[in-house]
Amino acid sequence: MPLSDLHWRYVGSQNFVSGIANSHDAVYALGTATTYADGSARTPGTASAWTWNRQQVTGVTEACYGVPPINALSMAYIVAGNTTTTSYAFVAPDTAGAANMVVYGMNRASGTFTSWSNAQPFTSGFSGYWRGTRVFSGVAYDNVAMWESEEGCVIVYSVNSTGVQSYVAFGALFDSLSVAATEAETDGRRYTMAGSGSGVHTSTSFWFSSWVGSAGDGGFLSHAATNQAGHCGTFTPGATSLVPSYHFGGFSPTNTTVTIAGSIVRVPFVNCTVTTQFLGQSRQIFIVRDAITKQAWLDGTTPIGYVVAASTTTQSDAALLLY
Repeated sequence: MPLSDLHWRYVGSQNFVSGIANSHDAVYALGTATTYADGSARTPGTASAWTWNRQQVTGVTEACYGVPPINALSMAYIVAGNTTTTSYAFVAPDTAGAANMVVYGMNRASGTFTSWSNAQPFTSGFSGYWRGTRVFSGVAYDNVAMWESEEGCVIVYSVNSTGVQSYVAFGALFDSLSVAATEAETDGRRYTMAGSGSGVHTSTSFWFSSWVGSAGDGGFLSHAATNQAGHCGTFTPGATSLVPSYHFGGFSPTNTTVTIAGSIVRVPFVNCTVTTQFLGQSRQIFIVRDAITKQAWLDGTTPIGYVVAASTTTQSDAALLLY
């Protein structure tokens, strides 16, 4: 039986003076906001609103961690990093060795939070980290944007002057359409984490067929099996090992990806293993015509959904998060 629909909301964006600690503070500010970008009320822990906390070391923020409002398996998700060579647990194919970049991870059956750099930040059940952004000393990210739903979250780090960006995404983003123990968790879900990597920015052609199981950087909700690349993985049901997750097919949407009457279309997509075994279909995340991150699709004044693309200034491959 299909899972319930997700209802995506745009929390908003937050400018900051470029620096990794400031980026964490921007995530925290969005995660604790009491209103959405459209001015409507936001109450963390209810409806689509996540609950976020942060870890500070001598007053400097080094991590933010959040939980969704629907959370039967006590999942927790974290973005972290500082300017030093702190040791922390990476998961293959990424390797440690670089500081001053955002890394991300997820946790099942979460206990008490300890520290982001511990092997088990939430006592037990941690995935390990993948690289999410470029190194801040090389790319001066100065804006964070956030979208959330009952079981998913997307965060985009961007440079206002150029529009380039990186992203991380978390949650029960795909529906396995199964309750089999080898295909879904006990709550019928598959839990995913994904990000752009530290090699290049989010690819402007992230729906293209080259993302199907091949190496590369910057893919959106798809995996490349090389260090520093864009990654996407789901927890093996009942375990903390990650199954790499790839687009099941390639697409080349453009500005002309419309209906005969000229209306915008939204196309669902599925993810699979490298051997093309089905993992799940996207939950209210759709392929749409080229667009710009942070755009909204409106029917009059009624929101249809929100765009996450590859740039905040230039049209490129885009995903629609349905309202």
